[in-house]
This record gives sequence, C-alpha cells and structure tokens, in this order.
Amino acid sequence: MQRYFARIIRAVIISTLGFGGGAGLFFFIFCIIFSNTPNAFELSWKAGLIVGLIFSSIIVGILLPMDVSAHLFLRKGLYREVWELEQTREVELDGTNKEVVSACRQALLVVPYITNVSDDTEHLITRAATGTSWRSAGEELEVEINPISATRWMLKCTSKSKGKNVLFDYGKNYENVETWRKHLLKQMAESAENQANRPT
Repeated sequence: MQRYFARIIRAVIISTLGFGGGAGLFFFIFCIIFSNTPNAFELSWKAGLIVGLIFSSIIVGILLPMDVSAHLFLRKGLYREVWELEQTREVELDGTNKEVVSACRQALLVVPYITNVSDDTEHLITRAATGTSWRSAGEELEVEINPISATRWMLKCTSKSKGKNVLFDYGKNYENVETWRKHLLKQMAESAENQANRPT
C-alpha cells in the first residue's frame, strides 16, 4: 500500500513540476517581453505552481479511478497498476500458427499511434513501436508466441517506454496491452465463428 501511495505522490510531483514548470517559464517570458513586470519571477513561479497543481489533480483524478475500476473488474494477476512503466499480458489461444501470428499482428496494428510492426518468424516474436503522443515519447511492444501443443499457444505481450529515463507513465503502456488483448481475442473469436459457419 505504501508503494501505491508513493506512486500517487510521484505522479503529483512529476506532473506539477513538468507541466507547471513549463507554464511558469512561459508566463515569465511573457512578463519580461510584453509587460516588463518588476516581480516577474515571483509571479511566474506562483502561476506555474497553481497550473501544475491543477494539471496533476486532473491527471490523478483520471488515473486513480481508472486503476481502481481495473482492480474491480479485471481478473487478479492480469495487470499491474495503470501507471507502471512496463505492462505485460498473457493470453492462451487455440488455432494454427498462421492464424495466431496473423491475429497477433492485426491486434498490434490497432494499438493507438502504432508506427511499425515486424515479425521474427524464426523465434516467433512480433515487435511493434508507437510514435509520440501527449502522454509519452513512444513505447516498444513485443509479443512472444510460445507453443503449448500443436494447436494451442501462449502469447505474452509486453509494452514499455522507449526511453530509459522515463519517470512516470500516464497509462499508455496499460492502454497498449489492453487494446492488443481485446482485439486479439475479438479476432480469434471471429475466426472461430467463421469456421463454424462454413459449410462442410
């Protein structure tokens, strides 16, 4: 529980300093160039602090209920906290190698801001990357496809930030793996339904 509260405090501090610092600097430049205010520095850091606190309150107000609802509605062990820097999902599927790889690739292409998807058919690994968004500088996704039997497969999808110095994730890795998992299961369900409806 201490670790969880530490993450909330970290979210508030990073959001306040990051967004508030930028707003304060903008306000400082505006005061110096346009109004020539004598106490520009004092006004700008106060403005930056207020803007940063408002922004961090909104962010935590969105992420905290999102995380709590995930705890309530998702199976235990399916995910880590919404703001973890790395998220992993595991899915077991039935089907042929070709069907599973194709469904996996299609599910990755649905992930928001996806820029490229590549397949390593020899090692049964599919990799993807996302572009920059307001929440992050991009993430790397990797799906390992491990055979359990001739027609059953274990897929493990991992999403993590591209940068090594990332301090906080605004739920982007969580969104990536959840989107992949949802669309993968949908694709396989549709494929199974089409096969069942096929005339013999």
